[in-house]
Parts: sequence; C-alpha cells; structure tokens
Amino acid sequence: MSPTPTAAAVVIPKQRTPETAGPIGPASPVGAPSRSRRFVTAGLVCSGLAVMLLGYLRIARANGTNADGAANALQAWDILHGNAFLAGWTLSDVSFFPTELIQYTLIELFSGLRPDVVHVAAASTYVLLIVFAALAARGDATGRAAWVRVGVVVAVMLVPQPHAGWSIVLNTPDHTGTGVPLLLTALLVDRRPALRRWWPLVVTAVLAVAQMGDPLAMYIGAIPLALVSAVRLVWSRRRAMVDAHLLVAAVASILLAHAAVKLIGLLGGYQVHPPIAEFTKLKDVPDHLDLLWRTVAVDYGAYFPYLGDDWTVLFSAAAAIKFALMLTALAATLVTIGRLLRRGGEPDRVAQWLAVAIVFNLAAYVASTQAGDMASARQVVAVLPFGAVLIARVLADRVRPSAVTRWVAGALAAVLIGAFAVQTALARPAPTEAAEVAAWLEQHDLHYGVGAYWASNTITVQTGGRVQVAPIVDEVPRAFHWESRREWFDPRRHDANFVVVDRELERYGTLSGVVLRLGAPIQQVDFTRWTVLVYDHDVLPYLPRHQLV
Repeated sequence: MSPTPTAAAVVIPKQRTPETAGPIGPASPVGAPSRSRRFVTAGLVCSGLAVMLLGYLRIARANGTNADGAANALQAWDILHGNAFLAGWTLSDVSFFPTELIQYTLIELFSGLRPDVVHVAAASTYVLLIVFAALAARGDATGRAAWVRVGVVVAVMLVPQPHAGWSIVLNTPDHTGTGVPLLLTALLVDRRPALRRWWPLVVTAVLAVAQMGDPLAMYIGAIPLALVSAVRLVWSRRRAMVDAHLLVAAVASILLAHAAVKLIGLLGGYQVHPPIAEFTKLKDVPDHLDLLWRTVAVDYGAYFPYLGDDWTVLFSAAAAIKFALMLTALAATLVTIGRLLRRGGEPDRVAQWLAVAIVFNLAAYVASTQAGDMASARQVVAVLPFGAVLIARVLADRVRPSAVTRWVAGALAAVLIGAFAVQTALARPAPTEAAEVAAWLEQHDLHYGVGAYWASNTITVQTGGRVQVAPIVDEVPRAFHWESRREWFDPRRHDANFVVVDRELERYGTLSGVVLRLGAPIQQVDFTRWTVLVYDHDVLPYLPRHQLV
C-alpha cells in the first residue's frame, strides 16, 4: 500500500486564467541572435567574395588578351548562336568543353563579344577555385575548426605571385580552372550521405565533365582517386563499400569522358588535336627537377627571384611559409597512406586522394616534354588549390588556440590583405595583342583577312567581329588548323584581302614567305611587331588546304 501524501507534499498546479494568461511559447526569441549572426556572417562572406572578384578582375586585366583566350571567346560566341557542339571547329589539345567554354558563353550572354570576357572569366574562375577549395577543406568540421580551415585556404590562395603568377592563375583557360570540378568532386565525396544512392553517379558525371574539358583531369583526378580507392578497398578495415563505389566511379568517368568526346566528333562537333606532350629523354630529367621546384614556387608566390625589391616583399615571407606548409602536409598525408598499407585504419580519404594527385601531377611534369620554361608553371597549377586543402585538413586542426597563435594569425592576415590591396592598386590594364593593328584595319575598311596566329583571333574579338582574321602558320603560310573553324578558309564564303605578319615569330609566316605564296601586295604598313600586307585579290585560294598540323 502506497503512503498517503501529506498536505505539504501535494502540489496543485496554478490554473491559467484570462488575467494571468500570457503569450504561449518561449518568453524570449532564443533563435533570433543565432539567425542574426548567420545573416551577418553570410553578408560578410559575400562582401569578401565581391571584393576578391573585383580585385582579381583588375589584376586579370593586367594580362592582355591573347589569341588563345580570344579563340575561347569566339567558340563561346558560336555556342551562344546555336553551334552547340562547335561543328567545324578544330580546337587545341585541350577543349575546355563543357567547362570554361560554358562559363564564357554565360558571360557573353550579358556582355557580348569583347576582350574583357577573358578577364571576367579568369577572375570568376579563380574566385570559384578558392570557394570550392575552402568548402573541400572544411570537410565535416564545424564551428571554430571549420572557420580555421577556410581561413587557411584563403590565406594560401589570396595573393598570387605578381606578374608571373598573374599570367598563370588569372589569364586564359590553361589548367587553372580544371581544379574547380575536381574540388567539387572532393566536396561530393565528403557529402555523400546527402546524395544517398545517387552520389556515385554524380561523382562519375562531374569527373567525366572535368576530363572532357581537360585531359589532365584524368591524370590528377580520376586515376589518383581510383588508385587511392583500390588501396583503401584492400587494406582498410571499415566502409569498404564507399571505396568500391569511388573506384567504379573513377574508372567509369574515364570511359564516359572518352565516349562523350568521340560521340561529339561523330555527330559533327568539334575535333581536338592529340596531346602534344611526350615522354622526355632521361638526360633531361635533372633539368626538369630543377625547373619543377621553381614553377611550383611561382604558383605559391614564393619564387624570390621574381619578387624584386619593391612592394612584393610584403608577402614574400608569408609565401615561403605556405609553400613549406604544403610540403609538410603532403609528406604527412603520404605517411598516412603508408600506415594504411601496414596496419589498416581510416585516415582522411579526400586528403589522401589530393596528395596522390599532387604526386602524379609533379611526376608527370618531370617525365614529360611540357617542362619547358617558367611559363610551364600552369602545368602544375593544381598543386596550389590541392595543397591549400591539404594544409587545412591535415595541419590546421593541430594548432591549438592561444594568444600567440591569434597574434600570429592576425599579423599574417594583415600582411596578406595588405599585399592583396597593393596588388590590385598597382595593377594596370594591358592592351590586347595587336590592338593597334585591329584599329587600323577597321579604320581602313579592311574586314576580312588572314594573319599570324597571335594576331588573328585577338583582332576578331577586339573589333567585336567587325574585322575577322583567320590564323595561318609556317614561314610560307598555310591555313592553321588550330583554334580555328574550317569555313574561315573557304573562298566561296569569304574574300580575304590582307595578311598580318608577325615579325617576331617567323613560324607563323615571314614577309618573304607570304610574298612567295601570295604574290606582291599593293600596300605594306609596319607596326611595332606586326606588318600588314594589303592585296587586290582574294588570298584564300592560294593557301594550301586546311589540314591537321
């Protein structure tokens, strides 16, 4: 029998009456400060990205638009006007379809055909690269740890090497933008629960798109992912099915990309040249190794011979630190793979993939003929965003917050922000290649001709298509089947009555070679680098047939 409660133990709840009734729910809006904080954070992030975009756009304009970027702009213009698969076009050995060419098309939808399209695309590509690198670095971290990782990525990538670095990361599409879909893949690997059963298919599609646009994505994306997944599948103790899915997705993406490019060609779309890279001779490997560290240093802004004695000293020390941190993070991640092989475990999958991708990129550079000069830093530019993610995921969490670390971080942030501000302030717009020739041709009502490659597409874009110049090659010139469209050389469609000769690069036609092939001109006008030869007849029938070079 239970004891009878005493009067003191009985608690009678107070009845709610109209006089005492108040609003139902929490007395104070507990969620409001959190929502307000998120709103302020989002506003600050968007403002920061806008400042970065404007700054990078100003720096990008310091690189004059050249024929490669102009060719991409013309291809996007064709896509915008209904030539979806670029029928009749022969591209270079890298198509950038459907990656940066789609980006160019969207920009031209609002801006039209003009040289600044190349600069807007370069600036927005680099901002996207930073954004996706930051998201990939964040991983599953939350709170302060997530912001530290994001801050590390921004610190590593914020300030490119002046001048030399600008021409790599803020210029025409040349492997820099390939990092965007690859980092998106890394993000998908981390976010697979959100996509449920569809995530392997999404990974396959994104990797395939990256490889369609740039074959380098196979060597620094799909193959490393397949290798890491295979190793983990054999030696890892847990979640083997995830690695099996990634292995299948990586291999399937290679097959899908090749099939898609082949299908586009069979349907009458664009054609691409075979890769121009070849295996180097063994005797050249030491020179390539010496060039390797210098080109990677340029990508990280840490190549001191290019820094000089002016304002660039502001960030030279910071650049050296981030370069050293990348090497440390890379070594630490490779060690985790060794531990995985020895005794199993479950270390960071994304970090391992990116580390192996960096090793593949560096090894391919040393072993290929692409290692020619400092401009070949673009061949290993993926090491910059991949390394930034590695530093954030491997090293950032090991730093314990303290007064010292906060002071160091604040000083480093001040130096980098100052360097970014000075870079943008001192960057000056550079003219489009052969801009003076374009102006003269338009002024004298010369609307169609042929010319050396580095003057051809730039003149067309500079004039908004009002003057068109088809590219030629060889000392005794012929039609250049590279970043050009076949119908440009059809005398039934066009009447070309001038030739632009590049006096610095004779492989694109010499004055004597042009006269030998096309006859004597009726007028010759010399500019600083270029010479314009005007004819009283159509020169297209005299050029050899359009053929692969």
